[in-house]
Amino acid sequence: MKCPRERANCHKYNTVRHCPGCPLWKQAKEARQARMGMPQPLPTAPQPLPTAPQPLPTATQPLPTASQPLPTASQSAPYALRLAPRPIVYHYDGSLAGFYSCVFESFSMRELPIDIRAGHEIQPTLVEAKDIATDHAKAQRVRASIPVKIAKEALALVETVFLSCLAQKELLTLRFLDLAYREGGKALNMLGHPHVAPLWKADKSLMREVHQLKGFVRFSDYEGILAAAISPKNFVLPFLSGHFSARLAEERFIIYDKTHKACLIYQDHRHKILPFDEMHFPQADENEESYRALWKSFYHTIAIEARINPRLRMTNLPKRYWGEMTEMQELL
Repeated sequence: MKCPRERANCHKYNTVRHCPGCPLWKQAKEARQARMGMPQPLPTAPQPLPTAPQPLPTATQPLPTASQPLPTASQSAPYALRLAPRPIVYHYDGSLAGFYSCVFESFSMRELPIDIRAGHEIQPTLVEAKDIATDHAKAQRVRASIPVKIAKEALALVETVFLSCLAQKELLTLRFLDLAYREGGKALNMLGHPHVAPLWKADKSLMREVHQLKGFVRFSDYEGILAAAISPKNFVLPFLSGHFSARLAEERFIIYDKTHKACLIYQDHRHKILPFDEMHFPQADENEESYRALWKSFYHTIAIEARINPRLRMTNLPKRYWGEMTEMQELL
């Protein structure tokens, strides 16, 4: 190899270290680094040439005129509502299809009501009220658009929140849909947004109550039919039906919801939820009373006296469930 600077065999006599600008010196340096396992320097992008300073705006540039108004605060604010707020209250029959009909009416009229009330919540007001008739065709259009324009998870969230005890759940869900139709599926991840956070909180509260009631429901045997009563905050029967239908597949049972006046009936591998204003169970017979006594005895036997913690028990087993639990009724 001949030196580019015409120094014959300079690399052989180790004089190449004295020529830092020589390409042979750079090649030898890279070869040594490769043998030692040292990382090679990345090629750097050429630095852009400095540009000329931008001219300052002159007085000849026209200012915005009245025909070109400046953007208002509502237009420049992030997540601005597409629907225009209007002093009006929607009334509907309380069904899910009726709520979807309210959503259809709101988007077709481009208006955001101040409240949406079900039939049993209608009260006289000083603002205009509009009765929304349930239209199943319109409701199906709204329901089909949610997984297409937003996400499948959004449809599950909307229908779960509709069964929750969240105050003004219809209005909050409508605001969420107004946001989600514009933002798409990413609206579900806006956990701090005031139109999204309440829905996720209500969903979590309902599913926690469903999980608790799967273990807190206490059945009694009435002539071959298992019956139980519950008093939940949320409407949990649609979520409990699959669990108990699979667990008690060969039985006949009834779960009565005192709060929402509804009853889950299971028979012949089929279940149905029906409205019941009031339900009274018959008096327990001797066989049922003996089983209740055995269950109470089992509950007290497995307890460890030295580790009884009433405060922790109330945390894991809220007191509002005690009225329908056989082993806890004597503590009320």
